[in-house]
Amino acid sequence: MRVRKTQIPENVKTVAQNIKDLIKKKGLKTSELAVKAQIDVETFRRYVGGPNGPSIIMGTDKLIKIALALDLEDYNDLFKDVKL
Repeated sequence: MRVRKTQIPENVKTVAQNIKDLIKKKGLKTSELAVKAQIDVETFRRYVGGPNGPSIIMGTDKLIKIALALDLEDYNDLFKDVKL
């Protein structure tokens, strides 16, 4: 098993969970959203993570692609409950 050099920050985990919640709310599959956002499906799955959360951190460009693919009216939905 691979050991992470650094932990994924809690805010990144929160954003990933928000994305998973939005996918579920919109009745989509992870793979459908990945294709619509033009992100490799396996990479996308690593962004949003499984039961243990995300395994990699996505960049701003990917967040924008995901927000557009989700047809969000308010991008703040991605950042709900993020603490500064």
